[in-house]
Amino acid sequence: PSNVNYQYGFEAGVNYANTKYGTTAECVELSSYAGVYNDANIGGNYTGNFSDEATGKVIGEALIKEGCDVIFVAAGASGNGVFTAAKEAGNVKVIGCDVDQYDDGANGDSNIILTSAIKNMHLTVYNALCDIAAGNFKGGNVTLHADTDATGYVSEEGRCQLSAETIDKINAAF
Repeated sequence: PSNVNYQYGFEAGVNYANTKYGTTAECVELSSYAGVYNDANIGGNYTGNFSDEATGKVIGEALIKEGCDVIFVAAGASGNGVFTAAKEAGNVKVIGCDVDQYDDGANGDSNIILTSAIKNMHLTVYNALCDIAAGNFKGGNVTLHADTDATGYVSEEGRCQLSAETIDKINAAF
């Protein structure tokens, strides 16, 4: 499922930064919330569905208690619980998912959203429609990647809390 791809992509990004820039970030997995796919433990932290805000908050609180200061959320409404946990903690940032979630991160005069990983669905749909119009469309499952501009992240000033140096590094990796 796509959320597993998000998980692996985030983990790969952490590993990349640690290797290339000497950072020491860690991905924290809570064994009681590890994901299972095709009977295999895939790690990560999962609520089991996309609509369990209460469990999302429990997982968020547990991650914060473990020392997490940045949490990547690819969890639909379950992620709203993580947002609540981060807002209550006051010293945690969240990476949103699918769309720009900066407005959802408002917390008084501050914001918990570091950035958001986005799906560029408008471009993906446009390209599919162009293929249909040109008679080139072929049905099937397609996995889209950064090289097709199907994914990205929010870097606009006032919509994220990334430094210019960090944006440059992400762009180079992207």
